[in-house]
Amino acid sequence: MSLRDHSPVWSAAAVACALAAWPAAARAQSDYDEDRPAFVLYLSGGAFSPLAHLDDGDRVKFTTGFAASGGTAYRVNRFLALRGNFTFTRSEVRDESGRPLGPIATNSFNRFLYDGDVQLRYPLHDGMTPYVFLGGGGVTVQRDVARNRAAFTTGAGKVGGGLSYQLPDSGVGLHVEFAGWIYKWDRYGYDNLQFDTTLSAGISYRFHF
Repeated sequence: MSLRDHSPVWSAAAVACALAAWPAAARAQSDYDEDRPAFVLYLSGGAFSPLAHLDDGDRVKFTTGFAASGGTAYRVNRFLALRGNFTFTRSEVRDESGRPLGPIATNSFNRFLYDGDVQLRYPLHDGMTPYVFLGGGGVTVQRDVARNRAAFTTGAGKVGGGLSYQLPDSGVGLHVEFAGWIYKWDRYGYDNLQFDTTLSAGISYRFHF
């Protein structure tokens, strides 16, 4: 029997070897991409919910609202990224104390949060990457009333974490993220620490250098 007679067998064997090697090659390429410096753009949207209330009795509080955010990141390597973020939120104040309406009850408030953070990442082989971050910046709180759009700005600390997924052979990524900001609220007769949170999902795009 000639070698030509075995050509279908050799072809099938070559295809099988290529298929077997493909996952390893894909993982190697993915690992290489994760180690390269990259610039990332991302957008997110989700829910806003303060965990702290304005009064000590927890009766003057913000309702759950919505949040939209975007930002950029410089990914130093697979484990470390530096991010700049902007978040917009909106929610309403409720006064459940039973007294006549307080000075800001039923008012809607906008928040503009701008911050930077350090992101610590731990990529896994399947494209999933859990991460945590810590940072700080500022928050501008705006009372959204037609005749009185007064605002104040203060410093804020930030902490949170999330989970991202990088689509294979693509710069596109998906993520879910929890973030929290802590800052001082000392306006409208209240003086408490606020702890605002967002839970969001979004999309990103990675550019390699």
